[in-house]
Amino acid sequence: MKRSVSFLAVLLGSTTLSVHAFADRQAVPINYDALSFFEEPLAVEVGPATLSANMLVDQAAQYNWTSEDDEYNTRANADLLLATQLPNSWRASINYVANYNRLADEEYTDNVALSLSDAWGVLAGGNVTESVREKTRRARGVGNAELANDNFFGALEEAGGFYSVRFNSYELSVAADGEGRAEAGLAFERPIGKANYFLSARVRKGDTSEGSALAAEAETLGGAVVAEYSYASWQLDAQAGYESIDLEDAGDENDHMFGSLGVQYKFGAYSFSAEGGIGAYDGEDRHAFALGSRVDVARGFSVNLGLNHKEVDEEEDTTALASGRYEF
Repeated sequence: MKRSVSFLAVLLGSTTLSVHAFADRQAVPINYDALSFFEEPLAVEVGPATLSANMLVDQAAQYNWTSEDDEYNTRANADLLLATQLPNSWRASINYVANYNRLADEEYTDNVALSLSDAWGVLAGGNVTESVREKTRRARGVGNAELANDNFFGALEEAGGFYSVRFNSYELSVAADGEGRAEAGLAFERPIGKANYFLSARVRKGDTSEGSALAAEAETLGGAVVAEYSYASWQLDAQAGYESIDLEDAGDENDHMFGSLGVQYKFGAYSFSAEGGIGAYDGEDRHAFALGSRVDVARGFSVNLGLNHKEVDEEEDTTALASGRYEF
């Protein structure tokens, strides 16, 4: 399964759950949305290539305690991958991911990536600059859980290049855009005994002008580490990050620190997650937590719940979501 899934139960040996196992189905993960896929894709031959597709529709009811508003959002996600093997044994592919969110300012967004892969690694171009994070990040919460304040402020432009190479239990990935911003990550994953271990580290040189919550434009340099332990139906993970923000107008630097913890548990058709994070920037404390659950009702259909809270200094925002999600 792709690395962008929020919660995936698989068996390592016979018992261990890990969201990172089978992460190589999509060598260049470009689905950055919180909606994720669980079912295997549908596949059909198209001439010398194979077209595989995942699609889902999510109808949600949500209530925000801060604004005291209830809303009914419709979201959809499609992931199309066209791949073929060249005469020299290289694998060429084009991946297209489309997301629709009725309540978002930009209702429709999409990402595309062209890639070539061989025994030495994967080289790709397109909307790939968040792929390093997808390779190294903490697992997303279950259902409609989405933890806020869990990443750098600085980002890369959407379009750029990406390269990754795997050796045994290690995977190195690098992404860069046309403005000189870049991110590099190293991930390690290995089952030891009946448990599975995942460790990662990444470094990003970014800019707050690219979709940041900060109003000021500034260059950034940050690093983050992630550790994950999976055993049977349990998974625990943690992240710690630091980012230096160079404010050009103010002529100084600001420190942005953040950390988070998460736990996931699966029992039959029921999956649960709880995660929390803390941070600090410019004298403001940042807190967040997210609770989520998923019930697999039938093949492709699930009921998803989420309670998401974030707080910056003394400003709070809390939203509850319940949705029915169908994947085909």
